[in-house]
Amino acid sequence: MKYLNIDTGELERKGGYDTAKEISGQPDIWLSTYHSVVEQRVQLFHFLQKALRRKDICIILTGAGTSAFIGEALDGIFQRKLKICTKSIATTDIITHPEDYFIRTQPTLLISFARSGDSPESLAAVKMAAYHCDEIYQLIITCNAHGELVKNTTGENAYVFILPEKSNDKSLAMTSSFTSMLLAGLLMLDLHRLDDMLPHIALLHDCGNALIEENLSKLKAIATLDFKRAVFLGSGPLFGIARESHLKIQELSDGKVIGKYDSYLGFRHGPRAVVDASTLIVYLLSVNTVAKRYELDLIKAIEASPAGAKSVGIGNWADNDGINIDFAINFTECIIHVPEELLSVLYILPAQIIGFYKSLELGLKPDSPSKGGSISRVVRGVTIY
Repeated sequence: MKYLNIDTGELERKGGYDTAKEISGQPDIWLSTYHSVVEQRVQLFHFLQKALRRKDICIILTGAGTSAFIGEALDGIFQRKLKICTKSIATTDIITHPEDYFIRTQPTLLISFARSGDSPESLAAVKMAAYHCDEIYQLIITCNAHGELVKNTTGENAYVFILPEKSNDKSLAMTSSFTSMLLAGLLMLDLHRLDDMLPHIALLHDCGNALIEENLSKLKAIATLDFKRAVFLGSGPLFGIARESHLKIQELSDGKVIGKYDSYLGFRHGPRAVVDASTLIVYLLSVNTVAKRYELDLIKAIEASPAGAKSVGIGNWADNDGINIDFAINFTECIIHVPEELLSVLYILPAQIIGFYKSLELGLKPDSPSKGGSISRVVRGVTIY
């Protein structure tokens, strides 16, 4: 059997079996995630209805590292759909300055994303929310049924949603856990019409498989380029995807490639200075027509500059106004037929695959790329004060 077009025996020898399998298996796990939400939709609906009946409630999306970036991809969508103030705040920020994020008299729904649920910050943030808020509701979305977060979350104002077991990645870098938790969060906004969502999820599944299968040679070629920096640009929900993308490249290369991320407009205000001949720029192209105008303006300016950076475009590049980029990863059909908010699940796949191939090219083991042990699957050594 092959994963990412590499025989399993070779993957095992090179220490990349779990990562390759987990990246490749994501579309199937998305279907399983959808069915898990369907199975619990009544309970989820009643829990969320109880919390959201409060007109003055605030929603905080939280997690650590990659799990925090799920909130960054979701907060705008949550606020737009629910008409409720929603903020994405990492657990790593909450535990140092909880009083800056919680208002005692304001009802709060804390939605926690966690792969393992064993990170010290995850449990501490939940405890601090209960301490600093008179009325707190807690929704835990996790891949690990046996994590400390699950064991320590109880009460009538709490609900634990556990994703399918296969979403709980074994490898260091979060891949299927990220996309599965992201999809679960999106589906919880449409509990009242989940049956109508099935065709979209099925197409998302097919597009994910097609994106992986049809672009492997191109993504491998990108990974073999000699770049020392990788910049990911995204707008709206894709800003969170850009942030997660930069981390995947940085983690899987053990810091040999420095990742950067920004919004298109924000990149103009100084950060563009990092672009040189050793830079890979990855454009996550929005389907929002207004946002896309701003994005294309910047892309034209960068591609016309003499910096010499290599460029990758992800999204709908069928009509790119004559912009010449080096590599285009297209999924136009999916963009046409799948609701905009679901597309963010697809946009992370190229960075995962580029990071995987770059890790192998550097002689690292993608399942555990950190030679010095500076990063690990579950963060240890954090003392909570």
